[in-house]
Amino acid sequence: MEKFIILMWLCSTVNSPPCFQIKTPITTFDDHYSCASFGYSHSGELFTTKFNKEEINRLGLYTRFACRKQKTLEKEINA
Repeated sequence: MEKFIILMWLCSTVNSPPCFQIKTPITTFDDHYSCASFGYSHSGELFTTKFNKEEINRLGLYTRFACRKQKTLEKEINA
C-alpha cells in the first residue's frame, strides 16, 4: 500500500539560507490529492495566522511543499 508524506519549507527571498523545513500537524495522507490540498491550505493558514503582511513583505516569505510516495508494509494476518 502506498501513502504520501508531505515535506514543507518556509522560504525567504532575502535571508540565507533561503528555506528551512517546517513541521506540519498532519504528515501522512492516503492519496496525492489529499496531500496537495493540505499543502495549499496549510500554506494559506500560516500566512493568515503566523505572520502579518509587513513581515511577509519585508522578508519575502513563501512556502514550498512536496508530496512524496512512501510504501508501507501491511502485515498479513494468518487466522
